[in-house]
Amino acid sequence: MAADPDRTAGHRLKKMAQSLNLLSTSVQWGLLRRGTRVFALLGKATPAGVVAFGRQDVSRSWALTAELGCLRLERLSGDEEVIGDHFFLPTPFSYEYGITGDSDSPEMVRAVFGLLPSELDHLVTLLRRGSFPVLGYSDTDLQCGISCGIIPAYWPHVVVSNLAVYGNAVSLESFIRIVVSSLPQGHLGLRFPSLQLVIKQMLKLLVVRRRGFPYTKEMLELAPTPAPAAK
Repeated sequence: MAADPDRTAGHRLKKMAQSLNLLSTSVQWGLLRRGTRVFALLGKATPAGVVAFGRQDVSRSWALTAELGCLRLERLSGDEEVIGDHFFLPTPFSYEYGITGDSDSPEMVRAVFGLLPSELDHLVTLLRRGSFPVLGYSDTDLQCGISCGIIPAYWPHVVVSNLAVYGNAVSLESFIRIVVSSLPQGHLGLRFPSLQLVIKQMLKLLVVRRRGFPYTKEMLELAPTPAPAAK
């Protein structure tokens, strides 16, 4: 009798999961799970950029996380389970992104990035007037022209013009929030019926409360509050 692929994959994930504060190695671009919550740990956020996050950084350093396409600075507790999976991000030749390993599924990709690459590409294509918006790629950190948040190098984003001096890069979160806020006036669901499923995914960003603080230069200057000592 053949084994159930889903149960087998779930068993492997459970077996390989280990608490963050028990790891002997550092984590960067990894997948974390705490209860029902699944999110990405991009690494430790520093003024010089994102570096690997180790167990010594728990409660002492900012962890840069991604959930539903939102980037946040968080103080991790250490009991988050680390799943041994990694990501692939846009390159100069492809705007595809996703998760490699046993956790590779549409639900997991949406849990981290908000939208699948095909959904984001479809949305951007339908909204394009002339040459913009388009999907973007950068091998250096950028600043979102809407929220002033930091967009890490290689992280998917949207470019809205060819005038970089005016801030033409927009983070996934800001772009999705703008599109959602314009739904009542733009009637995108009626004009583009193929966007119905994409719109449902985007609405989750407004419904789910994101932990942490926006990833900005100002927040990086503040150290996370130490966890209270256990009694």
